Amino acid sequence: MKKIYAVIFVFTLSVFLSAGQAAASIFATELVDCSASLNGSSMYKDPDNLLGEPTLLIAQWGGGTSHVSIVEPAYGANTLVTFTDDDWAVVKFDHQVEDDPNNPYGLDFTVFGNGMFAGSGFVYNDTDHRVYTLGNGNAAREPVMVSVSQDGENWYTYENGPYGDTAYPTNPWVWDPDLYDTTGVGWTDIKNDYTKPVDPSLTSTDFKGIPSYEAMLLYDGSAGGTAFDLAESGFEWIQYVKVSGISGSSLDGEIDAFADIAPVPVPAAVWLLGSGLLAMVGIRRKSRD
Repeated sequence: MKKIYAVIFVFTLSVFLSAGQAAASIFATELVDCSASLNGSSMYKDPDNLLGEPTLLIAQWGGGTSHVSIVEPAYGANTLVTFTDDDWAVVKFDHQVEDDPNNPYGLDFTVFGNGMFAGSGFVYNDTDHRVYTLGNGNAAREPVMVSVSQDGENWYTYENGPYGDTAYPTNPWVWDPDLYDTTGVGWTDIKNDYTKPVDPSLTSTDFKGIPSYEAMLLYDGSAGGTAFDLAESGFEWIQYVKVSGISGSSLDGEIDAFADIAPVPVPAAVWLLGSGLLAMVGIRRKSRD
């Protein structure tokens, strides 16, 4: 009988590993609903831009492309959604995002905007981030209200923050000084971790006046974004996130993407594998009845 279970396990493992990449995602995958104003009529009013991975590359002024970083925010076509007073959108994850105290800093999901740290001049794809210096350490902030739900009907709103499009600016790529010395461009093909938040104890003082490379190191491998703790909501898990413009605000915030935080980096296939293992346990229990 043990051999039969072993065969079932290997078969289930192979099936779920092959299907996992297509069926599970650490990012929001579905646009559920949105205000009529988000109708795709302009560059930053296409709500489909909220789904999937944050923006990685942008068109550089004067030609070519540039890597999105903590000092070079996303902008342009097919990148962001701008939320004014009456704009709102609801997205959905394809799995339950859990309130997990084992997550880094106890945080559970991240909202990516297009904030940035201002620095010592213009930024280009070949900027040497060891000498590009941040100013007062304050990231550009254009707050957007965030709400969460299990069913898409009953909501908890983070009315007192945190807010989307605030700390910390998105930094999806690893920059390598040794590569810069060799090629004149330090960007690698390695991505930082979307499932890991920045240490929330870091303040503007920590970033004040330091090179942008040192600021990247303070992220400790995180891709940035504003992270949220579900414990405050009272939900053990959620699948829906709503973002909306803040009434009366003079700032129009931008949102790029949403990600589930994990205790350790987890490939997409493993999300689904976990479901498969639970299903196997159920089969085994039934065989004993």
